Amino acid sequence: MIHKLKAIYLDLWISKKILTKGQRSKFISFIGLSSILGISIGVMALIVVMSVMNGFHYELKKRILDATAHIEIIGDIDDQEKAEIITNQISDLENVYGLAPYISGEALLSKGKNNLGVIVRGVDENKERNVNNLFNKITIGSNHLSNDKYEMIIGLDLARNLSVTVGDSVTLLIPQLTFTPVGNFPVMKKFVISGIFDAGVYEYDNGLVLINDNNARKIFFKNKISFYSGFKVQLNDPEKTVDTELKIKEILLNANLYPYVTNWTKKNQNFFSAIQMEKKVMAIILTLIIAVAAFNLIASLTMSVNERKKDIAILKTIGFSKLQITRIFIFQGFLVGLIGSLFGLLLGIIISVNINTIVPFIENLFNTHFLSKDVYYIDELPSLILISDLYFVVGISIVLSLLATLYPSYMAASYNPAEILKNE
Repeated sequence: MIHKLKAIYLDLWISKKILTKGQRSKFISFIGLSSILGISIGVMALIVVMSVMNGFHYELKKRILDATAHIEIIGDIDDQEKAEIITNQISDLENVYGLAPYISGEALLSKGKNNLGVIVRGVDENKERNVNNLFNKITIGSNHLSNDKYEMIIGLDLARNLSVTVGDSVTLLIPQLTFTPVGNFPVMKKFVISGIFDAGVYEYDNGLVLINDNNARKIFFKNKISFYSGFKVQLNDPEKTVDTELKIKEILLNANLYPYVTNWTKKNQNFFSAIQMEKKVMAIILTLIIAVAAFNLIASLTMSVNERKKDIAILKTIGFSKLQITRIFIFQGFLVGLIGSLFGLLLGIIISVNINTIVPFIENLFNTHFLSKDVYYIDELPSLILISDLYFVVGISIVLSLLATLYPSYMAASYNPAEILKNE
């Protein structure tokens, strides 16, 4: 065992000497250096892209959950007694943190010549705080809704598009007809903007309006106190959403209620699936950069073997076996892959950690903006480094480097020392 370890160490020492001493041909040395740089660039790019995709997924998930609940029960419930029963039963479930009824409807928000379609959500402020963080996202104005005044809280992008701010009056038009002796008219009501929130998700910042549930009931349900549009449920552990959803459906079924029940994973399933697919595709594409560098490594080692025929013949003459000759050049390729991978790993981590500084600098330098909030939901480039991704990237880089050594090392081991020394 000790003899084998000494032989392996000797092979590794010779590989190190060949690599650090350099090749006699500057061209071969250049190809070897380009292999290291190619592997480093590939590893760096792959780490940065995977970190950005992880950060995008995490940040988007966080912002969506800040603005909405984990589980939503959608459907008009007009039985006050049943509503109270299911509310108590759902609230008693082990994983349920909070529950809040709401009243929702579509409307047109108007200010002067500006008109925008919005989703109006009537909420009980105290209960709503238990199912999302929208009231904590209010950046301008009050974070309270009055019970006796017609006030509303709107998103930041909606306020910009309507050119309004806190204290301004806006008109809310509901697509329901009011019958009067002089004709039929849509329901219209004046509201005062009391606060503006910034959820960080364009869908909510540009299309969601919060009002008091009593005002919403007057507008949408003609003041029928027993009507709800649905319930929002917040969980202690979002990872147990599916199990809790099944228990909620069972409670509703026992109460002979059949509303539509959905959760945050279903509502955003296509979007999150697209992010994961893009991450996988980008990983495959960028792995090709490492593969190209590995092909350069094949060329470098092949030329190195041809250049060192005499050295190989001498090693065989003094007793080195074919296995040892093979190991020498495999170790050489392994060292190239290891150096390139570690250097790329270091660069990738540095860039990923400082991505929020690097990207704004480039944007200011070229006077451009890479992420538009209305297209990408968020307007900044987040980053999240996962240890599993680092293992994957470095591992695949080293594996490709080792595969690139198979042909050159086999070629070196197959040389006949007698013929080589005779020709020399």
